[in-house]
Amino acid sequence: MDVPGLAEGGQVPELRRLRPELDLFLMVDDEGAGIEGRAELLDRADVSPGQLYRQLRSAVARRARTPFADTLRDYVYSAKDAWHTPGHSGGDSLRDSPWVADFYQLMGEHIFNTDLSVSVQALDSLLEPHSVIQEAQELAAEAFGARHTFFVTNGTSTANKVIVQHLLGSGGKVILDQACHKSVHHAVILFGAEPVYLPASVNRRYGMYGPVPRVAIDAALEAHPDARLLVLTSCTYDGFRYDLAPIIAAAHQRGIKVLIDEAWYAHGRAHPAFRPNALDSGADYVTQSTHKMLSAFSQASMIHVADPDFDEHRFRENLNMHTSTSPQYAMIASLDVARKQVSLEGYSQLQRCLGIAARLREGIERSGVFRVLALEDMLPESLAEDGIRLDPLKLSVDVSASGMSAREVQLALFEDYGIQIEKVTHNTFTVLVTLGATQSKVLRLLNALQKLAARGPVAGASEASDVPVSALPPLSDFAVLPRTAFFGASREQALDCEAGGINEELVGAVSADQVVPYPPGIPALNPGQVITREVASYLLAQYRSGNGIELHGLVERGGRPYLRISLVEQGLTPS
Repeated sequence: MDVPGLAEGGQVPELRRLRPELDLFLMVDDEGAGIEGRAELLDRADVSPGQLYRQLRSAVARRARTPFADTLRDYVYSAKDAWHTPGHSGGDSLRDSPWVADFYQLMGEHIFNTDLSVSVQALDSLLEPHSVIQEAQELAAEAFGARHTFFVTNGTSTANKVIVQHLLGSGGKVILDQACHKSVHHAVILFGAEPVYLPASVNRRYGMYGPVPRVAIDAALEAHPDARLLVLTSCTYDGFRYDLAPIIAAAHQRGIKVLIDEAWYAHGRAHPAFRPNALDSGADYVTQSTHKMLSAFSQASMIHVADPDFDEHRFRENLNMHTSTSPQYAMIASLDVARKQVSLEGYSQLQRCLGIAARLREGIERSGVFRVLALEDMLPESLAEDGIRLDPLKLSVDVSASGMSAREVQLALFEDYGIQIEKVTHNTFTVLVTLGATQSKVLRLLNALQKLAARGPVAGASEASDVPVSALPPLSDFAVLPRTAFFGASREQALDCEAGGINEELVGAVSADQVVPYPPGIPALNPGQVITREVASYLLAQYRSGNGIELHGLVERGGRPYLRISLVEQGLTPS
């Protein structure tokens, strides 16, 4: 297409929007006036093929660089003697041991060779980067569309805490989804925040907790203009994505910063099918578990910053409070390499993943027994107009027609066919199509599901697939701040009474702990919340259900469930 056509049609910005990772070169006959959007301009009259080749090669080489991973590799291959930590010294302490050499052989020599010390100055410092780590983070910021990017080696759980601490300090009001990851709830406790919880939507038939209704978000923003932070998860474990742009704009109109937990959506910028992501939509802070869907090692995450008011020095002080002074260098290298991959081949890899997901959907539907849920199956009708989307790489499969519970299907897949799936509810299991998905894995999964479908209900099969999940009880009021309740004086109180019902002494008491039914992992109680009759009845019913639900935060004493209740005087001020 000729350049005037590009200029008049506004297609340069559109190309940038669809494929922001590409280097764009335009051959022009004049000065390129009227061309909007960043592009490299080349004069058609005087550029030679050799010069063009060199410029293209230079652009690709820049994105292909992995400054930290390259330096780590070169250091390992230089075979330096180590008189520093770690104590295994490149695996030398294990390699010839009659007792633990098998572990060395299992892990391979380079997992030990790359496990180095901060004494190796050529590898920079994660706490105060100034060379190869700094350059790797700058390349990541460019690839993921951020102003600044920071590598995190202890997961998005820590990344979320860092941002809450940075923005709220000691205290401050935060609006957050009830279904946020527990790390956000933990941050509320640690930093003395005053939470305003947004009730999660629920699909009782499939045991899924979905997005917060837009009307509830708008109401909270209107009612709490003094809030300093809004926290939402997009996309969720089940693949729900908000229409973020209007939500973020509404928060910004009130001076409220926005953190989007994109732990499950690090791939969201690399292909038009997944955009817009949180940074496209104007989020100030985004956390991503680079390891969940991309090619980084477990625990390897990134913090992306687009906040125009960002104070980098203060942020780094907060980050360093949560960062080990002995980070795992292989993990940092994996972040560098994952960025390179998504920058150079993210589009083609995700196009392949979309094809695999489509093949899985078609094959699962052909079983006649198992069924991949569509957005309309999963989303409550009340959210139909909220612009919610579904990540096509997260497949929720309904097992109800098989006569087995999802846990029984999960066990059969693992024990009989050597297949491990991501998660289950009572009647669904989830398959993640990551960059590591292959056509051979598709064949094996579809073959296994066809055999399970042909087998039919097994003797003694569970009827749990027909039992709807209990809806979470209504959110109760906070009597004290979560931090005050958690760290203050407390005692344990039985959830039940001798007669078998709920312990009436609990009703009106204040919880000192977070109590989380798992699955789905949504808190039914947080520290500082009043224990209502509905909450107590719900927890006791879940405890006695026998349906495999774990209740994190309850403790058993003599075969009975106990809660820790706060003895702190009530009031929403720091103690």
